[in-house]
Amino acid sequence: MFLRLSRVDKTKQSLARKMRGARTSTHRKIGPMVATKIIDQFKIARGMGLEIGENTVVSAYWPVRDELDTRFLLQALHEDGVQCALPVVDSKDKMLIFRQWRPGDVLRETSFGLSEPAEDKPCLVPNVLLVPVLAVDRDGNRLGYGGGYYDFTLLRFRLQRERPVIAVGLAYEAQITSDVPHDLSDAKLDWLITETHVMQFNS
Repeated sequence: MFLRLSRVDKTKQSLARKMRGARTSTHRKIGPMVATKIIDQFKIARGMGLEIGENTVVSAYWPVRDELDTRFLLQALHEDGVQCALPVVDSKDKMLIFRQWRPGDVLRETSFGLSEPAEDKPCLVPNVLLVPVLAVDRDGNRLGYGGGYYDFTLLRFRLQRERPVIAVGLAYEAQITSDVPHDLSDAKLDWLITETHVMQFNS
């Protein structure tokens, strides 16, 4: 078991180095255009069955460096009456906390280089998680940054809740690869939205 996991980890590291370059290059070329286009792609996903109701809480990441920008999408969701949240990293546990976000909120910068809601913002329980992606394959296997926060959180949600949280990856088309190495500690995506495609994966 240990050897198998070690091989998976080494393959992940190799793929991560490759895909960082692909994402950075794509972000420089089309990042600003995709930041607004992803709103229309999200509407397509909703038309295909991604349920966002009046009581739905959607959590999204606040973009760092060359991640696909979610800020315009968050604004659009808020204007559509959707409750929005941002994740907060708890250094004591890999389980993410989700705090309410509204336009104009002042976010605090963390030692991880992230931007998070202040501690006085109420905690929310998301139904839909928009998650950052470094690489993804056409089966919904996602490569993140190695911290395991999203994987741990999604897996725990899926074990504990009657209606599992829906994981939606946001990525550039250039981040799709033929195969992402994975094991039982990795949580698959339910949906993937890029600048040109919307994919729903089998559960």
